[in-house]
Amino acid sequence: MENNDTIFITIEEIKNDLKTAKWTTRLDDYNNYVKEYIKHYKKSLKGNPISLAKYPYMKIKSELLAERIKNAEDKSVLTKKQIKRFLKINTKLESASYE
Repeated sequence: MENNDTIFITIEEIKNDLKTAKWTTRLDDYNNYVKEYIKHYKKSLKGNPISLAKYPYMKIKSELLAERIKNAEDKSVLTKKQIKRFLKINTKLESASYE
């Protein structure tokens, strides 16, 4: 017996998949950046001169990355799963500043 089922994929579905993958990658990058930022933040509190030099730049860049992702959220580009992940990363960032 032959299987005559046909799969149709629309261009719109492909575009949506690409957008989702793009923003998932950006969230991965943001998450990694936040981890690095937290590490330098903690070291700068202990007086590490390298971290003291890097920290202000990293703070500004993390805020810009967060703003870009927030704009995507506002435009309903992100999936619910991506929004939840973004909030989780921001929570991690905020809790590090209270330690």
